[in-house]
Amino acid sequence: MNAPFPPIRPAILAVRPKVTKAAFGGDEVMYRHTFANLRQRWDLDVLELEPIGKLGKVLKIASGVPPECTRFLSRANLDAVAARLRLRRYHGVLLLNEVTFPMLGALKRAGVPGVMVAQNVHSLVASTETGVLARALRPLAVHYERRYYGDPAAPLVCISHADVAALRRAGVARTDITVSPPGAPPPAPLAMDAPVLGEAVITGSYGWWRKARDLAVFGAGPGMGLPIHVADAQAREILGAQAGPLEETAEFWSQGLRFGLITDRFVGGFKLKSLEYVAKNCVVISTGDIAMEFAGLPHSGEFIRIVADKAGAAAVIRQMREAEPRALIGRFLAFKQACVEHFAWARCLEPINAILEKVG
Repeated sequence: MNAPFPPIRPAILAVRPKVTKAAFGGDEVMYRHTFANLRQRWDLDVLELEPIGKLGKVLKIASGVPPECTRFLSRANLDAVAARLRLRRYHGVLLLNEVTFPMLGALKRAGVPGVMVAQNVHSLVASTETGVLARALRPLAVHYERRYYGDPAAPLVCISHADVAALRRAGVARTDITVSPPGAPPPAPLAMDAPVLGEAVITGSYGWWRKARDLAVFGAGPGMGLPIHVADAQAREILGAQAGPLEETAEFWSQGLRFGLITDRFVGGFKLKSLEYVAKNCVVISTGDIAMEFAGLPHSGEFIRIVADKAGAAAVIRQMREAEPRALIGRFLAFKQACVEHFAWARCLEPINAILEKVG
């Protein structure tokens, strides 16, 4: 007896920016997990938009587009999306990353429903910057977001509650904004009798100029007086003698409770590093206020700590090392378990699948 043919699954097109040297890690993690999840339910095609040249970026900024959103806005990319839509009938199209949102016009003309998934709300990034230029360019970001994020032709997904709040402040008043955050990596084990180590860690890449700049600000002046294990070579170079290499092994992460540093002073999107730190047995110490994303989880106020600078980070570490270790580890394990469950990838990405079910 012949096996039955597998059911024909609806086709989804995901439009994303092409990976460039300027790309940074968090976006790629999101894309990888999103695509793996989508392929469990949909027949997925992916279209990568090509970056434009420097002159084109300058002209786009002059026309009122915020700098971060200029890299893929071109007639060639619009035509590429339109051409792909003529080749196949799609149940829906995911526009991944705000730089792809101007492609919504091609979807409208083809009569294909779209879903916009933002990685960053740039008016929020600009508003939490200290630089004069960033604040001066914020009106461009607000105008862009009102125009594209506010377009009712496609549902909007943000990856953080802070982004949604920022859009409200920018005047994007639509009611169909959904939060679909990133997920946590697999947790490293930690014993109840593990020690609280006087060590800090910094993971992730620092090729993006904002992250490198903020790390340099954090590292200025005297050191913290404790080891800082740093994964990225560029970040170690910025910190100099304050930092040593980080060998990321399962054994390392399970040795005890450490302190994960997030030195970004800007806020925007979701700090995936925070979930990595919790999963790998680190108290999160951040110079950007990310507490909103963990609200309601047990002990989040104790293990997601917001500080102004390196001195504040050192004070948190000293304070927590003075606590009774077994009780502290017990509370951390409860918080970690809540994070792993709340930020499971399948759970986090389900809102996108639910929206796709409705739009077709």
